[in-house]
Amino acid sequence: MKQVYIFTPFMTGYGGTETVLTNLFHEYNRSPERDYHMKLICIGGYEDDSWTGSIKDIQVINLGKNRTIRTLVYLFCLPFIMLRILKGNPDVVISTNPIMWSLAYWIKAIFHKKYKVISWYHYSLEAKSLPKILLKSADTYLAISSGISHQIQKYGVHAEKIKTIFNPIFKNKIVVSRTEVGETPELIYVGRIMLDGQKNMRQIIDALANVKGKWHLSIYGDGDIEAVSNYIDSKGISDNISFMGFKKNMWSTLDKMDCLLLSSKYEGLPMVLNEAISVGIPVISTNCETGPEDIVNSENGILVKTNSTLDYQQAIQKVVDRKVDFQDSIKIKKSISKFYSENYFNVFMKSIGE
Repeated sequence: MKQVYIFTPFMTGYGGTETVLTNLFHEYNRSPERDYHMKLICIGGYEDDSWTGSIKDIQVINLGKNRTIRTLVYLFCLPFIMLRILKGNPDVVISTNPIMWSLAYWIKAIFHKKYKVISWYHYSLEAKSLPKILLKSADTYLAISSGISHQIQKYGVHAEKIKTIFNPIFKNKIVVSRTEVGETPELIYVGRIMLDGQKNMRQIIDALANVKGKWHLSIYGDGDIEAVSNYIDSKGISDNISFMGFKKNMWSTLDKMDCLLLSSKYEGLPMVLNEAISVGIPVISTNCETGPEDIVNSENGILVKTNSTLDYQQAIQKVVDRKVDFQDSIKIKKSISKFYSENYFNVFMKSIGE
């Protein structure tokens, strides 16, 4: 049986990468026939460990919660830590961290190892660029969106080395329906609360300020609530908007919802879109460079131009006026079948084996 080591750096325990790993190992545990043994190696540790429950073989090297100390340990000790671990002679080494996959690649070259090194970067290279020497220090590349695959190619990596696998999501038994005619249309935002920057909630607020008719927006998440709240007040729409805070498993608390809103300037693969669609909620999203175009289609939502407040306003107006037909929640759920974890696992295993 071939050995697969997956290296990650310090993680909070609440992020998208943790969700991806949880879903991957869940399907790995369910797989009746395994050609690989998968092990997760977290160099740095994490704040919350609840996401690791499905991972049976995990090695955690805690480096403390102080970022400065962790950085110093990474700087001076990481090569020796990885060299020691790689003495276990894996067949495949995967990492989400460019320093880690590059070190594995160089250790392989210096010590004449035979394992395959796979880069699994979870960010847009336009937003978080990498030195070419790091990006090109891998044998194979797992891309989480079509856009990121194109970005990797721009760095000079041949297309045949890149496998676009997306990110997995569990099939959800929850079904959230639409509001009825006569009820106030319900909108939702889920994620980091940022007026500007990546999440660009200013665009949502500006669009909503010009939407005619009744509507209500629920905002779930943490972040710069004061700045967003003040801007909402300045637009005179505070009575239409509720801040709900951060809630785990919040999808199960929803009764009726008409649309999820996302206005990001960039993403890797925005899992919140898949999470909403997986419970039958349609979405409106900016068509930022990587991710949304792989997810959103005519069956589950509307894509609008990035930074076009008018386009966003018109899309929301269609939902509020019930001019678009997103009543069939089951059809919406089925529209992202390629992302569901049982399908994803087969694609993942095939990609690392080629």
